[in-house]
Amino acid sequence: MLACGLQFGIRKFSVKELATRVNRLREVEATKDLLADKVSMLQKSGETYLTIKFGRLRFVDTINFCNSGLGKLIESQRKCALRAANGDAGCLDQAFPITARRHPYLSGLRDDREATNALGAFPKPRRLRETAVWDFECYHSKLAGPCSREDYDELVLTVHRMGFESLKEVHDCYLGLDVTAYADLMQVFRLNFMQRYHLDVFQYPSLPAAAWDAVLRGGCVFDLITDSRLYLDVRRAMMGGVCAVFKPRSDANFEGLEGFNDALPTKRLMYLDINSMYPDAMTKPLPVSSGYLETLPSSDADRLDWLHKLLSQENPLDDDPAEGLGYLLFVDYDFPEELHDQLDWPSPARLRIRPGDVGPYTQEAARNRPPTEKLVPFLGMHKEEGIHSKRLAFLRNHLGARIWKLHRVWSFECRRELREFMVEAYNRRRELKDAGRDLEQGFEKIAINSIYGKTVQNQEKYRNTTHYFDPVAFSRAQAGDRVADFTVDIMERDAFLGSVHRVRPPSRNINRSPLQVGWAVLELSKLKIAVQYWMGVKAALPKVVPILTDTDSMLLEIIGDCDPVKLLAEGNLTLPAEFDLIGDLDVQKFEESFANVISFEGMQKLKELQGKMGALSDECAKWVVQSVVCLAVKKYSILLSEGKEIHKAKGVPKCVRDTAKHRDYLDIHEGNAVRHDSFTQMQSSGHQVFIATRRKLTFNVLNDKAFQLTKEYCRPMGHWRNAYLGIWLRLGGDGVLLLKILEYVRGVAPTRFRGTLAVREALF
Repeated sequence: MLACGLQFGIRKFSVKELATRVNRLREVEATKDLLADKVSMLQKSGETYLTIKFGRLRFVDTINFCNSGLGKLIESQRKCALRAANGDAGCLDQAFPITARRHPYLSGLRDDREATNALGAFPKPRRLRETAVWDFECYHSKLAGPCSREDYDELVLTVHRMGFESLKEVHDCYLGLDVTAYADLMQVFRLNFMQRYHLDVFQYPSLPAAAWDAVLRGGCVFDLITDSRLYLDVRRAMMGGVCAVFKPRSDANFEGLEGFNDALPTKRLMYLDINSMYPDAMTKPLPVSSGYLETLPSSDADRLDWLHKLLSQENPLDDDPAEGLGYLLFVDYDFPEELHDQLDWPSPARLRIRPGDVGPYTQEAARNRPPTEKLVPFLGMHKEEGIHSKRLAFLRNHLGARIWKLHRVWSFECRRELREFMVEAYNRRRELKDAGRDLEQGFEKIAINSIYGKTVQNQEKYRNTTHYFDPVAFSRAQAGDRVADFTVDIMERDAFLGSVHRVRPPSRNINRSPLQVGWAVLELSKLKIAVQYWMGVKAALPKVVPILTDTDSMLLEIIGDCDPVKLLAEGNLTLPAEFDLIGDLDVQKFEESFANVISFEGMQKLKELQGKMGALSDECAKWVVQSVVCLAVKKYSILLSEGKEIHKAKGVPKCVRDTAKHRDYLDIHEGNAVRHDSFTQMQSSGHQVFIATRRKLTFNVLNDKAFQLTKEYCRPMGHWRNAYLGIWLRLGGDGVLLLKILEYVRGVAPTRFRGTLAVREALF
């Protein structure tokens, strides 16, 4: 059953009341020793805390370890237990031992689900003594939405089976199930982590901290950056995953598809995703030294010669390179104008996007938005950009990038320090997944991915926060020389709470994370997806148009009457890319379906690549992708066969996102429309949680990472036509004159231009 409670309001505890209750608890004889010590809090931001400690009693916010909802976790553990026991419900008391052993109603547990409740429908606690089941309308929720009739009927059946006579008994069961079931699930997480790494995960404030200690416990050693110049350069060079829209809408059209139109071009859509992209990058040689500033020639020409010799020694297509030196290069580079029409997925740059940069179609939507810095696929001049030597070698050798200037170079000793740890952890996760232990494999997944987060941790703005319950002590503390800020949360006659935020002392305000590792992981990940696209997908398929990319995934439009599965499978045998087209499908059924399509060698290769870390997998292999529409970056809808839909809408509340359908996305796209929605959500202010109703803009067309000309057509930013199309038309198509104008604007191109892009057409 689903939790659907809280209709009109929730029980509120003021800071004063909560402090009073804690003080009363301290007076209880059994808790005096437990709570005798001081109160300490580890603040995250605002009113959220990582840990709160009352004496020896320590509270940890588990959202920093596992952010899945309780209902989903319970259901995952329940299904896993039933699958292992061939459907015998008697196994659930082993899957939820704390719940079965301690809950007053659930001894001899035969089922475990999160029940619905009507707690929001009564204004006073005395109504808890009333009947156990109320009218159906009482179970609708402002937060979770309307309760289904199926959930209500299941609640009635449960109440009858359990013999509950009042809402209080239902409420006690509900809370008991929440507490004990969550304890069971966190114990699974805790024991799994202890078994793997011999560490108690809940002795740490967050999962990244625990996972990083697990790495160090395995013998991995990284030097920390000690040069402030290098620290700032690495911070400047860090660029995360690329999320962009290249084509706002596409619909599949091929024989056999309902609605096929033979008068239109044949098109298929594929949604591909790299298996564990960041963990795969962490298996490569990564910087382990603290870095060294290379001595370069004095003249720009000699520096470019030095750089090209270095890049000629790099092999960006080698997926298993030898250990050695890695380089952080700060260069100016761009892409020749004659290649702009072929480069549909250029290298990203960090740009400050102004309303005039987005193209005429979305300019109105961007008009009143302040300029913001974004990571954008860009064909123009990348100024003093920090880039890994391997990625720059790929851009030069295979995409024709021309390098104008080399500013400075940092070198690092690189080793496969994390490889053994990552491979073992990933294989362990695959074993758990194959065994049907979904809950544990999910915990293993977030533990692996959290390691990368620790390597990019920014500690520059960290503050030490001290909480004061005495106003005199608080006043004295404000005068400290390291005080950055202070706040008063409550100030009344008999209660006080104030916080003083201090800059950490120099002896402790040091870099504790190997930032060079995080930078290299990001760079190698961008190189990985570029190689998979340009040297794999583009080489294997006749004509491909990218629709969108979302960090580690790509949605593609494949034009032509061909079978992309066959072509990609055969491409595994010859191309420097890997395609996992089986994924989670049944191997035998896949083999039977494509026995006469894919060669024996191609099929064997696919079996080897099934589930392989770093391979490009088909995310929608079970269905046919029929249509996709992109309103903005990270705001799109994908329509699949069998009526299935995939939606992503960053910044849109879940209650609104869940009600939006693919048809709604299409209507907004077709009319360049704007949609506002009202919704209810929980908020916190003054350390009090309350329910608020808000109305905000949720959906509109705003592609701010491309130059969108029409409803259907975009060009990458930095394309010469975006800025010089008017001049080109005035020149009457004289390419020589336009090139002279471009040389005047950005200078004469460097003579040491080396590009090996396969397709080169005349500019005009």
